[in-house]
Amino acid sequence: MNPLDIAILCIVGFCLIRGIFRGLIREVSSIIGVLAGFYAAYTYYPMLTEMISRWFADLELAKMLAFLAIFLGIFILVALLGSLIRMVLSVVFLGWVDRLAGGGFGFVKGVLIVSVVLVALASFLPKENSLLPESRLAPNVLVVSEGLAALVPEDMKKQFYEKAGSLKKVWQEREKKTF
Repeated sequence: MNPLDIAILCIVGFCLIRGIFRGLIREVSSIIGVLAGFYAAYTYYPMLTEMISRWFADLELAKMLAFLAIFLGIFILVALLGSLIRMVLSVVFLGWVDRLAGGGFGFVKGVLIVSVVLVALASFLPKENSLLPESRLAPNVLVVSEGLAALVPEDMKKQFYEKAGSLKKVWQEREKKTF
């Protein structure tokens, strides 16, 4: 195991444990709250600004407060809804399902975070660097990283796929030597 493997285990382990403690409902509702809050704030802040601007001398301050008020309002509303759903699950003794699913969600989130890091490392580290070739866990995450690489700019994508191909060869050679 090298430092990258330790970092992978720490990131995925932290996300898994955090997901178990928070549960799926809380994890998903926080993401939905941020996205819905941002969308609603961006869409409706001009209307609220118009309503509150008479109380503020600075129009930019009114815009910022309108945006923040809508964002926080939606975020808190979704968080309360998530808490309500979580309470209902606890009453019908399904809290363990929420926590177990939260652990699964946390694990997936951790793998995605590691995949993003792997895309960056494979794209920008020099070929001579031994961090990726010596990793035992990176080959398992590379599949997800290849999917994520489809979303990055063309030049970075090209760099990543070239280095990923050479990494696969190094890892295959290592596996042959192991057996």
